[in-house]
Amino acid sequence: MLQCPVTDEQWLLVAHLIQPQGRKGWGRPRRDPRTILDAILWVIITGERWHRLPRDFGPPQTAYMKWLQWKRQGIMDTILERLSAKEDAG
Repeated sequence: MLQCPVTDEQWLLVAHLIQPQGRKGWGRPRRDPRTILDAILWVIITGERWHRLPRDFGPPQTAYMKWLQWKRQGIMDTILERLSAKEDAG
């Protein structure tokens, strides 16, 4: 079963799949991709709606938009496959 937050070992399996989150130009600094992944996994694991996301994960809109982007790009499927395979093996 997937867990949230991801462990350091799990993070090493998927960190390279996520675009670097450095600040570009003006505006707010980007969110930490690991926190965003934890937020997405929280929603997947709990089955709760995005608007119920605990504040520790940041704005629900941010996590939702990243989930949409990563889902469309196939990144989310790869992340879930890798984390699930690790859980099955371990």
